[in-house]
This record gives sequence, C-alpha cells and structure tokens, in this order.
Amino acid sequence: MTGAHFILGTETHRLHVIHVFLRSLYLLVIIASSVWYGLKGGIGSSLTISFLFGLHVLISWADDPMENVNQAATIGVYLILGTLSGLLVQLQNREREARLETERRAQREAVIQGFASLSGALKARDEYTREHSQNVADLAVEIGRKRGLSDAQLEDLRLAALVHDIGKIGVRDDILFKEDRLSHAERDAMKRHPAVAAEILRPIEGAGRITEIVLAHHESPDGSGYPIGLRADEIPEEAKILSVADVFCALTENRPYKVGMDSEKALEIVHSIAGTKLDAKCVLRLEETIRQSANQRIRTNP
Repeated sequence: MTGAHFILGTETHRLHVIHVFLRSLYLLVIIASSVWYGLKGGIGSSLTISFLFGLHVLISWADDPMENVNQAATIGVYLILGTLSGLLVQLQNREREARLETERRAQREAVIQGFASLSGALKARDEYTREHSQNVADLAVEIGRKRGLSDAQLEDLRLAALVHDIGKIGVRDDILFKEDRLSHAERDAMKRHPAVAAEILRPIEGAGRITEIVLAHHESPDGSGYPIGLRADEIPEEAKILSVADVFCALTENRPYKVGMDSEKALEIVHSIAGTKLDAKCVLRLEETIRQSANQRIRTNP
C-alpha cells in the first residue's frame, strides 16, 4: 500500500480517490495487529503507518498546506485507532485469562476433592499405607522445593504422593499384608499397582500430570524399573523426587512386621542405589532435607 501511494500520481480526481481507498486499508492493518499482538501491536503498527503515510503526504503534497492538514487528521485517526483497539484487545485478553484461571481453580478444587475421597478409601483399606503416603508427600514437597520446582509442580507432586499407592487397592489382602518374602508371582502382582493407580486416576479431569507422576514413580534411571521401563530423562522430574521420598520413608517407618531404620542407615542405602535405581540429584536434595530437619530438631530441643 505504501508503495502504491508513492507510485500513483495525484494529478486527477480518480487518482485521489484511489489514495483515499488505500489509506483506508491501513485501518485493517492496525486492527489486525491489535488482534494478534495486543496493545504493542496496535501502537507499533499505527506509529509505523503514520510515519510512512506522513512521508507520502509531505512528498506528494509538498506545496499544498490544506491537503497536509487534511491528511494529518488521518494520521491522528491511525494513532487513536491503534491505541484504542490495542487497549480493548488487551482488556479482552485479561478477562479471558481471569475466566480461565477461575476455571482452572475450580478444576483443581474438584481434583483435590476427588483425591481426598481416594485417600479416604486408601485409609479404609490400609491405614499404614495412608500414613506412609502422607509422610512421602511432606518429604517429596521439601525435596521438590530444593530442586526448584514451581508452585504448580509442587502441588502436582503433593497430590501424586498422597495417592501414589492407591493402586494397592487392587492387590489381594494376602499379598498386600504378607509379612514373609513375596513369591515371584506375588511380586509381579505388586508391581502392577502403578498401572492400576493410573487407571483409577486417568478419568479424573485435570489429573493428567498427576497420573503420569504416579505411573512412573517406580521407574529407575538405569531402565530396570516398572511398569514401563523408562530411563533417566524419560522419567518425569516429579516422579524421580517421589521415588526417592518413597524409598526413604519405607526404610524409616515402623510396620507390624519390621522396625524402621534410623535416618543415617537409610541414607546409606539410598546413596548406594543413587544413579541406578534412584536419581542422584534428588538423593542429594533428600540428604540436605534430612540433615536440615535434624539440625532444626537439635536447635529446638537443646
């Protein structure tokens, strides 16, 4: 359009009409820029067009002050339209984001309520597993903070930890509560609990990431984990953290058939499988968390 302005002459009325049509088309460019890029797009396009059109006016009507004044008014329209359309689009985008955020909060509340129900079901089946899940959730969130996870990731991690063993609802009592060593077939049955948990969680709207974390919390960096056999970076970061917290809590907690280890012995075992069964970086953050917690207890109870 700018090129056409400079190429066309201004000698006849017909050419002048064409100039009026072309300068009107600039309005579409400004509106489109506002829709695509918001306030920055509206102001940026209107300033650019005002400069180009103003240059055309000064060159084509250099000796016509009245025409210059008339075209200056057009430039004012460009600037006003660019600013107003950009502001309107920006306001619309903010309203849409606010509405989406409200919907996301409502969805998250529904997810939390659903998980609370699942936690209640887990408690009814196995109180020790429910207490273990709460301990794992608290520890995993602390490790996650040290790993630099966002608030949203920490919330997903917390919820995943609370229900990471929900799949054990599908394990027979004689296997789940067996105090002796499990047989090969019984171990295979236990190994299916992450996949069972994923099947339980998958229908819950908004729980997609949480389902991925729960499904992968028994995967290992060396590929020897289950149920899929993921390796290293294929495993979600939250699942790596959950796995470390899960192992440490399992080692240190008391059960009817065993006495929990002290923290130092548990850390030795966790370190011995770092890099193969457990993520090494997450193990280091676990140790920091445990030692900081111990130091706080010492300061609180001198």
